[in-house]
Amino acid sequence: MLLKRSPSASGRAGDRARKLYHGGEDPRGAGRPMLVFRSQVMDSRSPLPVPPRPGLQSLLVALAASLVFAGTLANGFVHDDVQLVVENPWLRSPSAMREVFGQSLFGFLESATAQDAHHHYYRPLMHVFLFVLRQGFGLQAWAYHLALLLAHAAVSLLVLQVLRACLSQRRGAVRGAATPAPDDAAAAWAALGGALLFALHPVHTEAVAWVSGAMDVGMALAVLLAARLWLPAPASPLRALAASGVWLGGLLFKETALVLPVLLWALERATTSAEARGGLGAQVRRYALLLPGFAVYAGLRWAALGSALPASNAPGGAARVSGVLAFPADLGSKLFWPSPLALLSPGGPVTSPLDVRVWLGALLLAVLVAGALWAWRRGDAVAQAAGLWLLVPLTPALALQVRGVDAYAERYLYLASVGFVLLVALGLHSLLERWPQHARPMGLASGGVLAVCATLTLAYVPVWHDNLTFWTYLQETVVDQPVIHSNLGNVHLNAGRLDEAIPHLELAARALPTHFRVHNNLAVAYAKSNRLAEARQALERTVRLMPDNPVAWHNLGLVSRREGRLDDAILRFREALRRAPKRVDSHLELGRTLLQAGRPEQAVVALEEALRLAPGLEAARRSLVAAQAAARGP
Repeated sequence: MLLKRSPSASGRAGDRARKLYHGGEDPRGAGRPMLVFRSQVMDSRSPLPVPPRPGLQSLLVALAASLVFAGTLANGFVHDDVQLVVENPWLRSPSAMREVFGQSLFGFLESATAQDAHHHYYRPLMHVFLFVLRQGFGLQAWAYHLALLLAHAAVSLLVLQVLRACLSQRRGAVRGAATPAPDDAAAAWAALGGALLFALHPVHTEAVAWVSGAMDVGMALAVLLAARLWLPAPASPLRALAASGVWLGGLLFKETALVLPVLLWALERATTSAEARGGLGAQVRRYALLLPGFAVYAGLRWAALGSALPASNAPGGAARVSGVLAFPADLGSKLFWPSPLALLSPGGPVTSPLDVRVWLGALLLAVLVAGALWAWRRGDAVAQAAGLWLLVPLTPALALQVRGVDAYAERYLYLASVGFVLLVALGLHSLLERWPQHARPMGLASGGVLAVCATLTLAYVPVWHDNLTFWTYLQETVVDQPVIHSNLGNVHLNAGRLDEAIPHLELAARALPTHFRVHNNLAVAYAKSNRLAEARQALERTVRLMPDNPVAWHNLGLVSRREGRLDDAILRFREALRRAPKRVDSHLELGRTLLQAGRPEQAVVALEEALRLAPGLEAARRSLVAAQAAARGP
């Protein structure tokens, strides 16, 4: 006969507890329902803790994105911000807003930037965004940074929704359960971790801490809003048309939004069954509804720029091929190891196939191809979507690199990092499903990574405080490059530190013999130092480099006048006006020079034109009074 062992007290208690947890009786009385507080227990089917409610997750992500970049509110305008915000005439009146849709991004400048083939970018919504802020807050930099910070928080929330949509569909999660199924809990924690990584990642500092980075943040916000409208798939015609309108907004912020249809297709495959997506005809009809937004963008761009694209005079051959091969390692590695961070490549331009970055880039490409094949053979649509969201947004930057334009910029990773954090979340999801009993150490490790990211971001944000801090940091961080000396020289020049400006500008001018702006700034520095012969030589070089630029002719006229060569100065001011008939400064200086040369009648004509163009210009009014008095005679 077999003897039956009596259950121990603890065993009976455990059985009793399990019975109660699964809806048994309340021990205080038979038949009384038991209240279960899910936040205080673990799911009996998984050691994973119950994740925070969706609203709390969203709050955590938004707070993380806001707090880590809160230091940007103390920053000013840096690098291109000065031209786009401070010096931009299109931001001063609503009537000037008509210009933004008919010209390139820097079309308001008279300098080389406006005419340079490097700058054939069409981004009118950036000017609209800046116009709204300029009208509401003037030149208070904190307002621009606050708008950008809030936009980053919104993008981070949309990333959280994308991650939830992809991970919750990966294993056919249980719907309507009282507590999340094991798959659901793992998916929720992984999505939250991925979204927090996006919110805190230091590689986003360039896009969020720099006002000019609003082009990338605005474009990413539009792409993710379009994705939000597109899901759940299949999108209705109304939602598809709304996504088309949002896509138009993204394209008008930055051209990278062109990749949206591919990203939507990847999300559809990751979150929707083949039956729900429909056949090829249904999909073609659905995606065709995106065309109106693209057609409007294409028409506006063609009217403004024609077929012009950013170009470069960089040499081809092995140097260009090496730069293309090194691009994945040089830029993409910042997602995995975000240090050091800089506006320029810390290692400098790649010019030789022997550069280690070329071989690392080739290796990374091989790994990516192998990963894509693995995901395809495995049939993992979420992994495929993550790969496409990582790689496809980088194709425009890679195309620029192929054309010889240096495309290293960490802000280019802003949208691409959505795919990166989806890959990270996918890996975390798999680990939590396979070893749920190790959830605590995984959580600690994930928290440590997030803490490191937050620390690096907090340390990098103050670098963008002002131009001097920024360019000094670059000089100390990256390989010596002429562009750093050019900008440092310009910073010192604007601050009146001529003795510090001239050595930087001379070094940059020797290294960049064909760069208009460098030689023009050097000439200005020479002129302010009363080194007039050297200033004239530098300006004559700028005129040869860009003969149709009115700035060089105007500056050459100023130097000629200071040398006492009044006839030469008059000719050069007229050359500037021949190229820019409405240039107020040139009319003013022409009038002053004519008056000084004893030709007051001609001076009156020039000064009256200056006042007609700028009625409030007091300097022109005073000079006109003097010229009229001289013309009347004693």
